[in-house]
Amino acid sequence: MTGQGGCRMLLRDTKFKYSKARETILDAILAGNLASDSVLPSEKKLCELLKISRITLRAALHELEEAGIIIKRNGRPSRVNLDALRRQSVPLRRIAWVDVSRLGYTNQIYFDIFRSVAETAATRNVKVDYISLASRAMADNFFRRQREYDGLILGEFTSRYRDYLERIDHPHCVCVDCPRTGIAHCVKTDCYRGGEIAARTMLDAGLRNLAFLGDFTPIASYPPFAERFRGFADFMAKSGAPLPEDHILAITRPEEEEHFTEFLKSRLPVLREIDGLFVGHDKLAVDLVCMLPGLGITIPEKLAVIGFDGLMMSQFVSPTLTTIRQPVEEIGRKALEIVLNPSESASFPAVIQIPPTLQAGATVSAG
Repeated sequence: MTGQGGCRMLLRDTKFKYSKARETILDAILAGNLASDSVLPSEKKLCELLKISRITLRAALHELEEAGIIIKRNGRPSRVNLDALRRQSVPLRRIAWVDVSRLGYTNQIYFDIFRSVAETAATRNVKVDYISLASRAMADNFFRRQREYDGLILGEFTSRYRDYLERIDHPHCVCVDCPRTGIAHCVKTDCYRGGEIAARTMLDAGLRNLAFLGDFTPIASYPPFAERFRGFADFMAKSGAPLPEDHILAITRPEEEEHFTEFLKSRLPVLREIDGLFVGHDKLAVDLVCMLPGLGITIPEKLAVIGFDGLMMSQFVSPTLTTIRQPVEEIGRKALEIVLNPSESASFPAVIQIPPTLQAGATVSAG
């Protein structure tokens, strides 16, 4: 009996090992570490990486081969076949995008990152559920069931819902846009560098009398705004042209943004004096571009403007907005890679910052 019991235990252990190896290899494929038509490492290398025997590895590869996910080739490493992933009748992984925005009121930048996640996931047969925790009752239900998902990607979490982060206990979790307390990984735009790019672009265009316009009310709870301002101000200081205090046009109360025209009228002396303005986010920049001509300031003839985000709306305002474009596609793909590759998650930095790029428009004239 003891021998039979030991044999059954050995079989269970062997099955567990090759199942775990199969899932680890599949995670790497789904996470995008292995692109279509790329090849797996050699069997010897895979055994070393996974710390398993060649017999166990071949059992794992056999299952992936039967599903068509890999194609074995005599004498050569196996090739990945992503087309087979798309043909699977059941999603191979199920993750959730979680945030606190009310449906229909999603911050546009989070929506763009979510779209990148969803589009990339669809090519790998990974199902993405959008979960809004704006309703407390829905949030309570989600927290009880969060482990049903293979991983979570966290979008917008305002300070009002900060306590929700303490209730997320999923082991495979990543946030986007800005770090969150208790979440191991974050993928975001290097907003500081974006501020530097804005300053450099204006200086290279021959502009010298610059200012910053931003919403300073949520800076404590939304660090990216502060990072953009610091990058811009620091670059100006290093260039020998530090921002004067009165060239920091700060919206400090919600009513100032609600009555933006009146806010601009009160700052007309500064707006008529400067020749370049960096605006903290695209929505504010678009409103500015629409309103300033009515106040006698033409763009870019009298005032050059650069926004931040690269939202679609920036391309439909007239003149089209020059802006710092956030790398939403790269952020989405990297977040998906981390959450789908739990065995490698410890190797990723806590914060991954992806540099933004300048999106040329017509609100800055060539120098």
